[in-house]
Amino acid sequence: MRSTHNFYEICALQLSEKRSFWIDTCGLPDNFQTWFAVTHLHVWLLMVRIRAEKNAKVFQQQLVNHFFHDIEDRMRYNHKISSARIINTYMHDFLAQFHGGVLAYDEGMCKDDPIMAAALWRNLFTSNGSPARIATLVDYVRQELQILDSMNSEDFLESRILFGTKAPALRGVPGN
Repeated sequence: MRSTHNFYEICALQLSEKRSFWIDTCGLPDNFQTWFAVTHLHVWLLMVRIRAEKNAKVFQQQLVNHFFHDIEDRMRYNHKISSARIINTYMHDFLAQFHGGVLAYDEGMCKDDPIMAAALWRNLFTSNGSPARIATLVDYVRQELQILDSMNSEDFLESRILFGTKAPALRGVPGN
């Protein structure tokens, strides 16, 4: 359970630690939905890598549990939502987004870049975003999947993960 908490914390910090990449380079709005989408993408990246480990299903479920506990806590404490009915409605919406995103990202991973681009366009860019920005994120996802896949189990399970160490340049922009 402790390692999944560490995994989750790495995912949850991606927007704040790489704000320039996500907000400026990718052009995403600075809001709760973007935090959810960026965190979700990184949770999915780790879920893919966890599939290669013993007890993968347990680890994946714990990681997702951390994510959804944090979503609820952020709604209650950061955004001061106190109505259980409103929180439950949002939680159902986020759960549907999560499951749809996992399926779309899995399909994009197994197929090709246009399928991954479509998944990112729907789930991260909420059906907005320039082709260059979407292509940049496809590069980012492919790069991170490759880095995670190349990690040995010991380093991975010790949470020695550094996302975005080589953030791709915006595609199609002169000088990049």
